[in-house]
Amino acid sequence: MRIPSTAAVALALLAAGSVIAQSAPTPPAFKLKGEEPLGSHLKRNAAIGSLPFDKTYAQLTDEQKAMVRASYESMGPGDEPPYPKRGPKRLFQAVGEIQRKVHIEGDFDAGVMVGPDGKAQEVRIYKSASPEMTQFLGNLLVVEDYKPALCQGKPCVQEYPFRVRLNYEHR
Repeated sequence: MRIPSTAAVALALLAAGSVIAQSAPTPPAFKLKGEEPLGSHLKRNAAIGSLPFDKTYAQLTDEQKAMVRASYESMGPGDEPPYPKRGPKRLFQAVGEIQRKVHIEGDFDAGVMVGPDGKAQEVRIYKSASPEMTQFLGNLLVVEDYKPALCQGKPCVQEYPFRVRLNYEHR
């Protein structure tokens, strides 16, 4: 019998796409640690991504901001994409909690239409492995607070892409 020990969320947060992956060196991997499994003092990785989980958009380096902006077709110099207001850490901690409880696996790809007030107006699901994944992650995304996008320096409506691959480790 295999006993589940921890959830590992391997994510492709704002996947910058293969163009960046092919034209630039591999970006550093940032890790979000989960809770210690029973009987261990070692925290397992709850999530791995190419952007820091604990930084707001303003705190990202210029290179990291470029990775976020690469998901968008065209952005002028005064434009900024929407981004989780406190950074993506809370989102991915919640994803890890959900994963630990329900053991959902598969890819999830959604877009959150963020209004000029930083509130989610709509969540568009592009890919989901199950109805449960759609419900849990869709609800999670709609209650998050976001930094609104800036279009020519003014808050505007724009989509925040959220892509994640959920894997459950059995030990």
